[in-house]
Amino acid sequence: MKTLTLGLAFGLLATQGLAQQTLSTASPIPDGAETRFCYYQGMAYSLDAFVVIFGDNTVTSTASTREEHLLRCIKGDDGTMSWKPQSSFQISR
Repeated sequence: MKTLTLGLAFGLLATQGLAQQTLSTASPIPDGAETRFCYYQGMAYSLDAFVVIFGDNTVTSTASTREEHLLRCIKGDDGTMSWKPQSSFQISR
């Protein structure tokens, strides 16, 4: 009985180790996803989706601009999806 319990415990430990190893090497992004979606900040976007990226560009303490970039999700010649700049704006402050 003692041998059976000990064998069962070792079997459970081995199974748990295998499950953790499989989980740590698994990718959250499925194979071929780059041919179906564009990604930005952890979100997946479909073909022809738009995103606006903005931020402050401080040149000096007295002059700074706010930049905005409009990007569009496109499908390239090789079949992969990527972001293509559509327009950029700079607003002085």
